[in-house]
Amino acid sequence: MNPQPVGQHGPPGGPGGWPAPGNGAPNNAAVLAPPAAQVPPPPGPGRLPVSRPRRRGWIAVGVMLTLAVLMALTAVVMSTIKLTAPAPTATTTTVMAPPPPPTSFSPDQLAAAKKEACHASESAATTINTAQEKYLIAARDRQSPTYGPALANFQLVAILETQYMQQHLPPATPNNVVDSTNGYITAILALADAHTRGLSEDEAQQFVVAARKAGRQLDEACV
Repeated sequence: MNPQPVGQHGPPGGPGGWPAPGNGAPNNAAVLAPPAAQVPPPPGPGRLPVSRPRRRGWIAVGVMLTLAVLMALTAVVMSTIKLTAPAPTATTTTVMAPPPPPTSFSPDQLAAAKKEACHASESAATTINTAQEKYLIAARDRQSPTYGPALANFQLVAILETQYMQQHLPPATPNNVVDSTNGYITAILALADAHTRGLSEDEAQQFVVAARKAGRQLDEACV
């Protein structure tokens, strides 16, 4: 039995194997292993693809700058147009005044206004005459303690009562009643002024006469 050479692990000779003894090879010849297959060297380092820098960001920046410049130019053009444009023509607005109130009144309105004015005058004249009588009594002795209060009372009554008469002259009051009422008011205020100035009885007499005359005219208008 021929031992196989050390390091030989292949199958015995035969088809597809190594050469068998007796086929032209000595029995004691060493059987060499087939040459190792040539492994091709690894390919050399090739040129790696170079990545190109992206230009999209720069393009966006350029677009934004262009838009900003266009907007600035537009603003300048609009400002120039506004400065060179002619001023608008001033318009005049005509405001129509409301129509005046009617100047004619019905007979019922005239009668109601006359009644109101005459009733107010009658009430005021009664209060004024009472204050006037008290003043004339106190004025006999202007050093008496009742003179000052009587004068102040007549002044106050004259002011309040004449205002009351003016407040009760409706628009429909007949003209003769209006004129008589205003004449009486003027006479009473003039009399109060005469008493305030401290006129003597003789000096104040003309104002007393004027007040009485105005009172009679008012009575006639209210008939």
